[in-house]
Amino acid sequence: MKKYIFNYLVCSLLLVMHTSALYAQQAHNPTIYADVPDLSMIRVGNTYYMSSTTMHMSPGVPIMKSTDLVNWKLVSYAYDTLDDVDELNLANGKSTYGRGSWASSLRFYNGTYYVSTFAGTTGKTYIYSTKNIENGPWKAVSFKPSLHDHSLFFDDDGKVYMVYGGGRIMLAELNDVL
Repeated sequence: MKKYIFNYLVCSLLLVMHTSALYAQQAHNPTIYADVPDLSMIRVGNTYYMSSTTMHMSPGVPIMKSTDLVNWKLVSYAYDTLDDVDELNLANGKSTYGRGSWASSLRFYNGTYYVSTFAGTTGKTYIYSTKNIENGPWKAVSFKPSLHDHSLFFDDDGKVYMVYGGGRIMLAELNDVL
């Protein structure tokens, strides 16, 4: 009988330890009303930041942070409204479902955070910048054309480029945009 009780206690203890370990490893992630595609991620110090596509939804380009790449917290959005056009405002019978901001690029350079995106709806490329990624304010610049699936690149000589394209990769130097 003592052996049975001992085995029962050992098994119970192992089950409790296993269950506790499972709960300790669970991720606690934010509810984001999007499918979080096209991730762009950076690490600044011990903190990771991630941006994502939001397509037609506003506010847009969510910024999330993590210190362990498991648990993420939504801390900001790059913009409240992408642009003032009928399609994005759902005005005059127009809409832009799935065609707002796509494929953001998130970078940190010389103490400033940059998020860029593009939109087929407006035919523009957008670049947002801030010193405080969690609280803003965000400065916005935009230009034509819409550079599809791009990525910001800051060269050692201070020049800024955008690599873009699908199938055929292009490189554009950004002059006086930032």
